[in-house]
Amino acid sequence: MKREERERQLLDVAEAVFADHGYQDTTMELVAAKAGITKPVIYDHFGSKENLLVKVVARAREDLLSSTKEALDAIPPHSPVEDYFRAGVRSFMEFFERRRGSFKVYMQESAVAVVAGQDIEQIRQAQARDIAERFGDIPQIAAYPLPYREAMAEIMIATNERVAAWRLRHPEITLEMAVEVVMAVLWNGFASYTADTAPEVDLSGSS
Repeated sequence: MKREERERQLLDVAEAVFADHGYQDTTMELVAAKAGITKPVIYDHFGSKENLLVKVVARAREDLLSSTKEALDAIPPHSPVEDYFRAGVRSFMEFFERRRGSFKVYMQESAVAVVAGQDIEQIRQAQARDIAERFGDIPQIAAYPLPYREAMAEIMIATNERVAAWRLRHPEITLEMAVEVVMAVLWNGFASYTADTAPEVDLSGSS
């Protein structure tokens, strides 16, 4: 098996093991046994359990970002901004529905903040920047200041994560209901701003 194929296999196995057992109770021996290999092979690819977790979360976020971009690209040009926003929210919820194992790992971040929190937070920030830049490609949103678009992306990510976690505790909540909850909470606030009234933010560091 080629190195890239082996790495994908190990990430698939590790994602499932982390999701089932949690970070603390997952061992490299357990991942190796599930993958049908020896433990040194995992260390050769990832170096440590901490780095294995970071790679699993990074891949989940990359897949989520790709799904979000595809959803935004599918909206017809010159559609209302609300349509783009709803498509972004729906793409989050559909990803979490489709990849529940990924999401369970994704939501373990707070539990392992001491272990790998800085690396994972950097991944989250990069995702928010990517979404903000993608918003900049949409004519109806491009006129908004970049800091506002970044704030929009950060708030969208955080709210979707928490609502998706809430759904794990309430399986009776459908995907459609979850999307409407997020839209009801966030959209009215975002819609109250226009490109002209959105607050300017000084990122130069000067007072």
